[in-house]
Amino acid sequence: MKLRTLLLLSYAIGVVIVTVVLGFSAYKMIFNTKLVIFTILITLGASTLAFVINYLLMRPAFRSIDRLSKESREIARGEFSGQVEVTGSIETKMLAEDFNEMTTKLDQMFRQIKQGEESRNELIANLSHDIKTPIASIRSFSEAILDGMITTDVERQQYLRTIQRETMRLTDLVDELMDVAAIDKKEPKLEYDWIWIDQLLVNVLEGFDVQLKREHRDVHVDIASDCQTIFADQRFLMRILYNLLENALKFSDAGTGIAITVVFEEGQVAFRVKDFGMGISKAEQERIFDRLYRVEKSRNLAHGGSGLGLHIARNLAQLHGGDLRVESEIGKGSVFILTLPTKGEEK
Repeated sequence: MKLRTLLLLSYAIGVVIVTVVLGFSAYKMIFNTKLVIFTILITLGASTLAFVINYLLMRPAFRSIDRLSKESREIARGEFSGQVEVTGSIETKMLAEDFNEMTTKLDQMFRQIKQGEESRNELIANLSHDIKTPIASIRSFSEAILDGMITTDVERQQYLRTIQRETMRLTDLVDELMDVAAIDKKEPKLEYDWIWIDQLLVNVLEGFDVQLKREHRDVHVDIASDCQTIFADQRFLMRILYNLLENALKFSDAGTGIAITVVFEEGQVAFRVKDFGMGISKAEQERIFDRLYRVEKSRNLAHGGSGLGLHIARNLAQLHGGDLRVESEIGKGSVFILTLPTKGEEK
């Protein structure tokens, strides 16, 4: 039963009770019959007028409650876009404001959940594709060796190197997936220590020694005199720099150089990794840090990747209290700039 019906019913019952009591009292007091009837009519008229006035005063509140009820049904169907505008008492307006705030927060929450599900589905689909390729390669090359199709040691070594390379690709994909899961759960625990920057760069470059020689590339390193050490997590810092150098090599031609400079600017240590490759358009320079975004949309081995590397690198930089950004121009290469506090706080 609606609230307005309940109010009407309560007023009607009240009028009946008042009329009966008044009539009975007048009868017992032996009043003139006309006076009794007149008194009853006045009572009925006054009660009716009071009810009409009260109903008109309560009508805005009734309408507001109807709007809130309608919007609640919309929310039950998964629609959160509506905002209730109400008139009436202060309490009704406060209720509507709280309701609107709740609707806005629910809308934001469900949008985040939906985006998270879409992101996870995309992540699973992309990684499934990326994992399938090296697994198929490992399987075919290992079967060829086991079936005796390889007759020379040179071919066998070549096949084994391919299997090793594809295995490393799988390991990298698993590591990236675990890093993303840890970052999403805010689980990475930084282990701060003083790091010699020159030794850090040597360790990173050693991982690319074979590729640098094979592609005839020169790497120019310049470390400012006031940037000898940094207080950071060495494992995560190496991960960031490794990713930046890997991207620099991937998106520039063999024979072109790579420049790494470390300077002190605006109270922070800045690592600048510059390549002389294809460059990145203005429209894509911020999106490249989004999860799963790729400048190169294809999945070829030359320019492919999981689309997680830069996303992980920026998140790790921000966990250190720093940031990662890019400056680039089409056809002139890119500069990735990692800025970190000179001395972080242990967490």
